[in-house]
Amino acid sequence: MAMASSCSPLVAVLVALLLVAATVPAPCAAVDPVNTYCARNLSGAPAQASVAQNATDPEAFEKAQRKVMARVAADAGDAGGGGLARETARFKDGVTIYGLGWCTRDITAADCGLCVAQAVAEMPNYCRFRRGCRVLYSSCMARYETYPFFFPLDGGQSADASASAAGDYDRVVLNP
Repeated sequence: MAMASSCSPLVAVLVALLLVAATVPAPCAAVDPVNTYCARNLSGAPAQASVAQNATDPEAFEKAQRKVMARVAADAGDAGGGGLARETARFKDGVTIYGLGWCTRDITAADCGLCVAQAVAEMPNYCRFRRGCRVLYSSCMARYETYPFFFPLDGGQSADASASAAGDYDRVVLNP
């Protein structure tokens, strides 16, 4: 009988642990294989930032931006890309759209393509008609801007313009 009373606290602890485990949300990998490499903030959304200014011709800009970012997502999944994809496209009035997709090296090229595609798919939720956007996951990110923020594709101009546009964001999420 002494044995039964000493097991009761152990059983109670195990039951309590099982109840806690049942209430913890499933990891993102259990929900969707694309989100295997997700990093979400406390509200459950990916970390993101968007430029405060809208495009002058929102519908046309959105269409052009989506084409650029679709190419970025496709290129990010290429095995020879090393987890990096950059694209540019001319828009109206001399405006260029710069797109970037990047992944950490601990995921495969196929998973990189899926992760960047997921980040690109989130962009309209946060940055519709905006002139710039960033969506960040723990293993990948997608970004577009209307100024050169990455090393040039052709080895030409400097990409130092990003410092001058840093104040244009209406929301920036930082993790110190």
